[in-house]
Amino acid sequence: MEWFRKLFFKKKSLEEVRGWLNEEQEKLEKEQQEAIKAGQQALPELLIGVKQAVFKLEKAELRNPNIPERAKHFMQGNREQFIRLTSKFVENIFIPKDSTDISQIDLLFHQYAQNVARPAAILTEFIGDEVKELRGAMASIEEKIVNIKKIQAQKEEMQKITNLIQKIDDTKNEKETIEKQQAEFQTQLQQLINKRDTLKKEKEEFNKRPEYVQVKEDIITSAKERQEAEQDITGLFLALSDAIKKYAHKIKNEKIAKYAENPLQTLIKDYSLAILKHKDDLAKAITGGELELKPEKTQKALDAIKQLTKERLSTMIHRYAKAKKREADIQGDVAERPIMKEYTQYAEDIKRANTDIEQLEKTIAKLTIPSDIEIKEELKQELQKFKIILTL
Repeated sequence: MEWFRKLFFKKKSLEEVRGWLNEEQEKLEKEQQEAIKAGQQALPELLIGVKQAVFKLEKAELRNPNIPERAKHFMQGNREQFIRLTSKFVENIFIPKDSTDISQIDLLFHQYAQNVARPAAILTEFIGDEVKELRGAMASIEEKIVNIKKIQAQKEEMQKITNLIQKIDDTKNEKETIEKQQAEFQTQLQQLINKRDTLKKEKEEFNKRPEYVQVKEDIITSAKERQEAEQDITGLFLALSDAIKKYAHKIKNEKIAKYAENPLQTLIKDYSLAILKHKDDLAKAITGGELELKPEKTQKALDAIKQLTKERLSTMIHRYAKAKKREADIQGDVAERPIMKEYTQYAEDIKRANTDIEQLEKTIAKLTIPSDIEIKEELKQELQKFKIILTL
């Protein structure tokens, strides 16, 4: 029957809820002030009523005067305690004006109820009507306070709705701010992408310029010459690698062992060509089977040893040194040419643009658009207590 119940609900937009809320809050504020004023005006007379009821209780006679003396003393002790606690409570009672006062008065009533529960129950057994009259007088004061509390509770319900609407407004403002920032970042990002793409196209056209093509060919040619000179050396000693390693280990010669590890650097630093002094002994060790090489490696090693001549090694070293120097000279010369400085500038600009794009994309990814869905759902639930259906 939920649908039937909701037939009596009123549909309101968020703006209409704002207007209704203001009216309700003004009305409740007025009601509360009137209730406080009425309570303050009535309190003195009500307190007189309580004090009169206390006086009557103090003078009240026992229902049954024939009870044992011990029971009379027991009753009188509880009467005195009840009257003392009630008198102290009455001295501290006041009409609350706000939620802080209400909390304080609630605590006062709670403590009083706990303290007088036992003596009140005992007195009821011995003295009936006077206890009831006192309770009635206390209830009149409590009624005034309960009315104020009821209005305060309604105000707090309204404040809860106010807070939810404020959260919706704050979320909307935050969302608009982030979306605006996001749009600005997206514009900046597109500008950076366009700039990078333009640089790439310019660089592609730059790469076709004859002077750059020539520089590139010079660099590639010099690097190829140096690589071929390296391969000539490493290729020769590759066939001797296992043999040299085992031979060097056998004669305990670390310098010769380096020819197996890094033949290029070892040869160009071996100014005396010490490897040639071991050429014959190395060949004998191979042919004599002392190095235990596999058959297919034995012949390759022996063929390589035949190429180990002073003339051959000197030519290889000279070729490599010449190629390396030419490559270094070309690279040094190229670095100073305006065409390469222009190329380097393009490369740096593109790299910088890519870095900026990456950083901005990360910044955009961190932006989170806030949602007010859960807040609006909570607001709907609160408004239903007042028979209002929120329309969005």
